[in-house]
Amino acid sequence: MDFNKGIKEIEIEGERVFLKKSFLGYGVVHPIKIDNKINWKNLLAGGSWIKLILIIVFVLILIGTIFEIRNIYEIASKCLQANPIIWKN
Repeated sequence: MDFNKGIKEIEIEGERVFLKKSFLGYGVVHPIKIDNKINWKNLLAGGSWIKLILIIVFVLILIGTIFEIRNIYEIASKCLQANPIIWKN
């Protein structure tokens, strides 16, 4: 499978930029392989370490929220089992 199919390379002010044409026009891409070597930054982070860090922080917040909601349901269940008369009509 050729991942670099359709990618054009241009040089702007000494920096290499990779472009790929889509139905909306050209867009900047971050290819995984550059000069037949794996570019680990593009493979792991999609071209930006800040984006990777933000995704990790978002996932950690989501996991923490799930655990906290689960903990709240366990506490409520224990309270209902300990004092069932209070919660009955």
